[in-house]
Amino acid sequence: MVNQTPMKAMVEFITITTDPKRDNGQVLRDYGSAHGLDSVNWVFLTAAPGQPENSTRKIAEAYGLKFTETDEGMQMHGIVTHVIDQDGRLRARFHGLQFEPVNLVVFVNALTNRTQKPHGHPEPSLWKRLEGLFR
Repeated sequence: MVNQTPMKAMVEFITITTDPKRDNGQVLRDYGSAHGLDSVNWVFLTAAPGQPENSTRKIAEAYGLKFTETDEGMQMHGIVTHVIDQDGRLRARFHGLQFEPVNLVVFVNALTNRTQKPHGHPEPSLWKRLEGLFR
């Protein structure tokens, strides 16, 4: 939906594999082609040959994703779409695949036009968020 608007030139999508052993460059290119993803603004990240297998997982973990490896060597993890603004700040997370795409498009549109205003409340600390889970 984003690529059907003028936002296409302003938005970049990045998919980060958490399994570079299986998801090499060709596998990711084939995936993008099979799903109609435009390489003009869609990038796939995988580990380069010789890089540690967990190098891309470290990027994903920096944004709060966790992974569990099964006995068969597969990874279990959630699917999260992170929205990062022009200044490199994490602005939103859309969890799973069931969210309404129009909500993401509206949110991204607000960011590309810089119409979002700070809400006036500081982001709660990690401790405060964790503390809130136990109340």
